[in-house]
Amino acid sequence: MALTVEDGSGVVGANSYTDVAAARAYATARGVTLPAADADVEVLLVKAMDYIESLRNRYQGERTYTSVTNNLVWPRQGVYVDDEIVAHNAIPQLLKDAQAQLAMDAQTADLMPTGAGREVIRERVEGAVEVEYNPLGITNIQPVLQKAKALLAPLMMASYLRTVRV
Repeated sequence: MALTVEDGSGVVGANSYTDVAAARAYATARGVTLPAADADVEVLLVKAMDYIESLRNRYQGERTYTSVTNNLVWPRQGVYVDDEIVAHNAIPQLLKDAQAQLAMDAQTADLMPTGAGREVIRERVEGAVEVEYNPLGITNIQPVLQKAKALLAPLMMASYLRTVRV
């Protein structure tokens, strides 16, 4: 599989916002090693891309290109970062860094786990099946992706950044 990197021009068939070399440089600067094989890094970048694209309704602005040939959420118009407008044909560095960070995270965590259910803490099979669930009722444990979320935060609409205490 080969990556096709979106450069801001509406690249047909794009499936990434960054390339393997940039992802490696990002990881190396943080003391993290990505797999030696480029193909393995590409898989991690695609997994990261899946996560980024799953947030499509949370980003500021509107898609620049809305054709069927480019269904990626970036580039966008009407996006501001630190009170500066992001060019309608640019892929923000924050987005590229977030994808690299998520690729690093994908080495040890499923970024978008499927399946639901409670955490099983004990199972026993003798005459009858017995299952004991976590008493806290934790369901569908999600990974904590704080670094990537912090990188993506300036690209999000304000309504998705509020913290509500209950």
